[in-house]
Amino acid sequence: MLFWLSITIVVIVLVMIPAFKRWMPVFRVPCSSLPQSQDTGAHILDVREYQESDRNPVNGAFALPYPHLKRHLQTVPKKEVFLIAPDKVSRNLSTRLLLKNGFTVTGYAVVRRGEQGYPPVKLPCSGS
Repeated sequence: MLFWLSITIVVIVLVMIPAFKRWMPVFRVPCSSLPQSQDTGAHILDVREYQESDRNPVNGAFALPYPHLKRHLQTVPKKEVFLIAPDKVSRNLSTRLLLKNGFTVTGYAVVRRGEQGYPPVKLPCSGS
């Protein structure tokens, strides 16, 4: 009985670790409005897909989608970044990867596609 209980606990823990990394927000990184320029001093890093960031660009942002981020971290010019993400999962995974590799994430904005010809629209910060 004790053996099966320990096995069950180990399995639950192994399943919860990836879920935690995906769904739990990083609380020390604040949600902010979209920066209008590079005045913040932080580099604006856009982790949306290339097509999305090309169709609805954020002024001054460096586009590097999350699937390519780990391989190309050395191309990010500054260690201090402001993150633009398409959804909460990409935001969480990108933030954790950047922090783990010595970057400082000064803030983030989760954006959705704007209407054709219009800039991307920032989603509200509520609900992390």
